[in-house]
Amino acid sequence: MRTNIYRIAGRTGLVALLCATTALTCQAAAAQEAAPQSGGAGEHSSGAMPDIVVTAEFRANRLQDTPLAITAASAEMIEAKGQTGIAEVAMTAPSVTLNAGGTAGGAQATQITIRGIGQTDFNVAVEPGVGIYVDDVYQGIMYASTPELLDLDRVEILRGPQGTLSGRNSIGGAIRLISKRPDDKEGGYLEASYGRFNSLMVRGGVNFALVPNRLFLRINGLAKESDGFLTRLDYQCVTGTPPSVVNSPGSLATPANGCKIGTLGGQSVAAVRASMRAILSDAIENTVTFDYTNDKSEPSANVLIYQGPWRGAGYNLTSNPPVPNPTQNFVTAGRYVNYANFTAMIGTPNQYTAPARSDANSWGVTNNLEVNMGDLQLKSITSFRKIETMSAVDLDASPISRNMQIWGIDHEQFTQELRLSGSVGDFADWTFGGFYYHGNSLQFGRVNLDGAGAALPVFAPFDFAFSDPVKVRSKAAFVHSTFHLAEGLNLTGGLRYTDERKSYQFGRSMVPGVTPSSLSASVLPLNGLTGQFSGNRWDYRVALDYKVTPTINIYGQVATGFKGGGVNPRPFYAEQVRPFNPETVTSYEIGVKSELFDRRVRLNSALYYNDYKGMQLTLLSCPQFVPAGARQNCQMTANVGDATIKGFEVEVDMRPVEGLGIDGSLSYTDFQYKRVDATTGVTRDMRAPYASKWKASAGVQYRFDLGDNGSITPRLDVRYQSRAETQAINNSLNFIEGYALLNGRLSYLTGDERVEFALTVKNLTGKYYYTNLYDQAFQSYAFLSGQPGRPREWNLSARYKF
Repeated sequence: MRTNIYRIAGRTGLVALLCATTALTCQAAAAQEAAPQSGGAGEHSSGAMPDIVVTAEFRANRLQDTPLAITAASAEMIEAKGQTGIAEVAMTAPSVTLNAGGTAGGAQATQITIRGIGQTDFNVAVEPGVGIYVDDVYQGIMYASTPELLDLDRVEILRGPQGTLSGRNSIGGAIRLISKRPDDKEGGYLEASYGRFNSLMVRGGVNFALVPNRLFLRINGLAKESDGFLTRLDYQCVTGTPPSVVNSPGSLATPANGCKIGTLGGQSVAAVRASMRAILSDAIENTVTFDYTNDKSEPSANVLIYQGPWRGAGYNLTSNPPVPNPTQNFVTAGRYVNYANFTAMIGTPNQYTAPARSDANSWGVTNNLEVNMGDLQLKSITSFRKIETMSAVDLDASPISRNMQIWGIDHEQFTQELRLSGSVGDFADWTFGGFYYHGNSLQFGRVNLDGAGAALPVFAPFDFAFSDPVKVRSKAAFVHSTFHLAEGLNLTGGLRYTDERKSYQFGRSMVPGVTPSSLSASVLPLNGLTGQFSGNRWDYRVALDYKVTPTINIYGQVATGFKGGGVNPRPFYAEQVRPFNPETVTSYEIGVKSELFDRRVRLNSALYYNDYKGMQLTLLSCPQFVPAGARQNCQMTANVGDATIKGFEVEVDMRPVEGLGIDGSLSYTDFQYKRVDATTGVTRDMRAPYASKWKASAGVQYRFDLGDNGSITPRLDVRYQSRAETQAINNSLNFIEGYALLNGRLSYLTGDERVEFALTVKNLTGKYYYTNLYDQAFQSYAFLSGQPGRPREWNLSARYKF
């Protein structure tokens, strides 16, 4: 079946795509001869789509003239779709999967893959496979790395390795968020909205010209609150049998309050961003930006999907007197409910309950200096960021502690990037640069597991505290040049050298006052152990593009990328303190970018082939690194093998008639292992996590013009993704079934375009689906939990521009 799909979607798709492109090229060429195009970028016939300008190659360039697979969305496009987070923007792009709030990492953790390459582990010792950049500042960890969409100008999603372009190597791709710059256009906006789950959001912004033509200030802020969409119930209250939990002294859930003890998925976020731009002279300008976010949300929603053979009949012999050992089935009948109580060591003198919270405080300051020296331009980007998080995670979503964790992160990072750009007449444009990243992180918390599982008729806790410092240093030098060989023909080359150093120290201890079990004590030999990684790497990119006509551009490129190695950050035994090597990719890509039918249709497509080596994944089973007779605990990062990834992507944006807009995308990803390390348990017929074969999205809107009374615009959007595996070792449970989501929006804009009212409904059909799974079904803890996607939600909003 895999071979048949590849033949149909791969080879046949390649032929069909090239044939279609050829046909469109011929049509467009004929049209060019019949109706000459205007010369200026803004001089298009009525109804033509405006240019999208991107800066992915260090200088401003039209999207259609940039030889890269890029999805670009302006702030206006994002607002028209009712998208409120970067995850929603990314998920409509081809070959991209972005899950915010993974089940194991807290509400602020992010999982991203592009073209089947990325990183699903939130641990700060494992670097992201897809880089996120906010105003060219690299976000070094997967916590709090997707900021609120404040004052956004556009989003650029670069697919494929960005080894020579981005601040720190991004093997799968890069997501760039570019904010609006302060300028002399005074004004602002204020927006408020209310929706289901008592969601309330207020945001606004203002731009000042403090000194005309010299000093400008932009300030933006946001505050939003929302109740959780998943209800936590007290098991004893619902069923009449223990265990129960006391949330606070003297407070028990009762049938009168529906046996409710809390919710999951709620949000409480406040954010502010201020940017000051000073034009110091005709040659020098400097912009300083400060941002702060305070996020006190609830943990991500999760449900228990499967419960295996948990503890057998018997008694909890660790308590005095002994209490019954519960063996009930805790899988709930309802969809958006669970029995999670965030309580560990129930029935023992050491019972404790963690706050059901997922907090994150982050702030940063960035200085962007630009110096124009005539033929040379210097750009300096200096940034410091600090992130502090504390999250409680009840992974088994049950009333007993199979897997309950508390995670804290204290992260600081400093980055410095310098770019010197220039030109050699009309023949070449070039950029030389250097990049420095220094990150210090402390990862700390408490882990509580039911160490006995089904093996013993007693509760033998595996409970310990951890405090692990992680230090990362990365230095790079790069050069990027574009040679204009002939009219419409360009050759682009890039080269980058990267040197990285990482260190990880393990801190393991018992919680004061808690008597360790023999299982808990097994981690103590890890205390004080260290691991290091160091390495360097050369990456390159070569691209050739040619304008067949003024509106059709074809390109081909070869690019490499890598993600650094490290040390397994989650050892249960000293045998699991093992290094893992870097993963690398060589990517081959051809693409066509076209604007057709008097620029009413923008059609971009790409075909790619990735040679992917040393793939890093997290193993939940590694018996070869477990001492004889010890419990089979494992959560180890390892290089599982090599793979090839083939695929194609198509994006279209159409304005066939005045007022009508249609957009869509389609992608196909064929992942195939060509070599695996047999000791990891991965086999060649398995697929990588979150590498859906098919992804598609489509949207349509029509603007009904009411003359001086304004306009009404209804819009519908649908997106689909096919089945996705969620773990390195695939099995019959740990995959997400394919699903489609339908969103709708109806907006009214006044005639002066200053006031807009909108009704947005997301997940119109009420589809129940999962965005994430955590699999211990066939491992020692015998459960599978999942993160359900948000149910149907409506939202009413009003926006005023002044």
